[in-house]
Amino acid sequence: MGTVEPRPGPISTHKSAWRLEPGARPMRPQAMTPARAWQNVSVAPAFPGGRKSAAGRRIHHNKRKMFDVFTEQIEVLIKDGIANLYWYRGDLRKAWLRVGVPKPLCDQIYGLHDEQGNPHSKRKQMDKLYDCLRNADYNLRLRVSREFVRALIEHTNFVPQDPKHRIEIAERAALKLREFVAAQESEQEEKERIQRQAAAAKVPSYHDQLAVLRESFEYALSLKPQQKGYALEKIFTGLMRISGIQVQEPFSNKGEQLDGAIKYDSKYYIVELKWFAEKLEPKHIGAFYFKVEGKMDARGIVVAMNGYTDGVLETLPKGKELKVLLLDGNHLANVIYGQYRFQELLDHAIKCASLNGQLYCSHKIPQPA
Repeated sequence: MGTVEPRPGPISTHKSAWRLEPGARPMRPQAMTPARAWQNVSVAPAFPGGRKSAAGRRIHHNKRKMFDVFTEQIEVLIKDGIANLYWYRGDLRKAWLRVGVPKPLCDQIYGLHDEQGNPHSKRKQMDKLYDCLRNADYNLRLRVSREFVRALIEHTNFVPQDPKHRIEIAERAALKLREFVAAQESEQEEKERIQRQAAAAKVPSYHDQLAVLRESFEYALSLKPQQKGYALEKIFTGLMRISGIQVQEPFSNKGEQLDGAIKYDSKYYIVELKWFAEKLEPKHIGAFYFKVEGKMDARGIVVAMNGYTDGVLETLPKGKELKVLLLDGNHLANVIYGQYRFQELLDHAIKCASLNGQLYCSHKIPQPA
């Protein structure tokens, strides 16, 4: 015989007092629990049986990908699935409590019956539960619904407990919910991929930044000599930054003006930048060499855009540690035009100085055999 909806008014959905309206007849009296007893209910997943699948374990440990919005279709699947997952009413009631349904509300719904005194079907009880949850706290409804979904999609042992047990309805609901969760995961992963691409696109690549620097370099070629010197300082600083080399801009130190410094391979290099119309003379190299000598464990790099006059190397102090590397405009231009990176040039220059005593390295970097 089908159940008949009771005539009395609806269940109260006020979360501070889950109670029956006058006229609804409970099957047996139930002790009421104070409202605060359910407000901080800890939610435990309801796994009525069976081992969790790999997909289920992944979903269980990754709550971020569980539903945030429950459509009417998903709600119907939850109701059908949970109502038919359990054969015994007592098991369904325990499942409600496990997922965080407040005990007073659970007791009240289980106390409802039709005019003939028969308790509501499990499916009708699920309807009543969601009527109450829909008008109560949204977070409670969301939390309970997520745990219901989790219980279904992680259940694998769909075995009927009675010839009349329609557990295949629960199994179909679980399969459909798994499809929804998988689609949601795929959509979320696609959104994250797009976000990563957008974030990467906002950061200019080395080659993009080098192209901008190249334009500045070409513009500097047309400047007056004094202006070229200032432009070279900015170009060199920019080149170090996009190369990932720690750089310090030009600074003064106890009366001496330095064009900057870099830190490479745990060593500090004092930098001297010269863009004269003529080649650099020995006196400039000697003066810079003594600047470097006055710094603890420091080395030096000279960049002379128009090269060096004959005999420059002979002017360096003899019998002392080689500390100054000599580069020219061709070296710098090769880096700016992408022939090699500045780190490769430095490694080449250091190798020539360390192994061969050559402070002025070749413009071509030998490729490893």
